Amino acid sequence: MLVGEEAKNVKSRGKWLPPWSMPADPVQAVFWFLRWSLQVLARYFYVLILVGVAYETYLNGFVGLAGTLLVGLLVWACLAGLLLVVNVTSGISRIYSEINHLRQNSPGFSAFTAPTCEPEREENIVEGSIITDLEEERRRRRQEM
Repeated sequence: MLVGEEAKNVKSRGKWLPPWSMPADPVQAVFWFLRWSLQVLARYFYVLILVGVAYETYLNGFVGLAGTLLVGLLVWACLAGLLLVVNVTSGISRIYSEINHLRQNSPGFSAFTAPTCEPEREENIVEGSIITDLEEERRRRRQEM
């Protein structure tokens, strides 16, 4: 029975917060966390609005209620709009990266696109060979003087 209650708690906790699936890459993790926190803020901003409205109503009466409610709803709408923009751009970015991944891994897909020129490959430099080359260059310069 305890397992069922724990499973119920996990499911209900998942409904309260967006899923926590942070990527391992640090740069992606920063953007993922900013998006996750924006989702949480947009989802629960009404609580802050209600607290602010209650406080302002207590201090200023009806004027405080109307003003705080109006400002709170405007800020909440801006947060929802920002979240919408972030979700759309991240979706576009995900689609673009999938297309690039398919283009690189699928030989049939690249036949329909313009050929890309591959960058020239550099020679592999063994560690320490540059130092040897510099020492030889210094010797040559000393001999020339």
